[in-house]
Amino acid sequence: MKTLTLSILAVLTLTSCAVSKTKLTAQGDKIKVVHKKPSKCSAVVSVIGENDEGVLDLATNHARNLAGEKSANTLHVTDEVSHGSKWRVHATGYICK
Repeated sequence: MKTLTLSILAVLTLTSCAVSKTKLTAQGDKIKVVHKKPSKCSAVVSVIGENDEGVLDLATNHARNLAGEKSANTLHVTDEVSHGSKWRVHATGYICK
C-alpha cells in the first residue's frame, strides 16, 4: 500500500511540473513572439516547442511556455518544421529591455 501511494505521488508530482504543450502559462502569455532577431537583447535559452496534433500555434505556445520558465520576455522563432502531423518550433528566448 505504501509503495502504491508513493508511486501515485511521484506521478502527480512529475505531471504537475510538466510544461503544457497546448495552453499558455502565465509566463508564456507574457512572451512577445518575433521572426526577426531582436537587437540589444540577451539570449537566455534555446527551445523547441512541439505539437503532435498538427497545430503550429500550439507548438509556438509550447515554445513560449518553455522560454517563459527561463524568464525570457521575447521569443525569436528561427524555424518552423512540420513532420506529417507534428510541428516543431525552434526558437531562442531573449530578455529585452
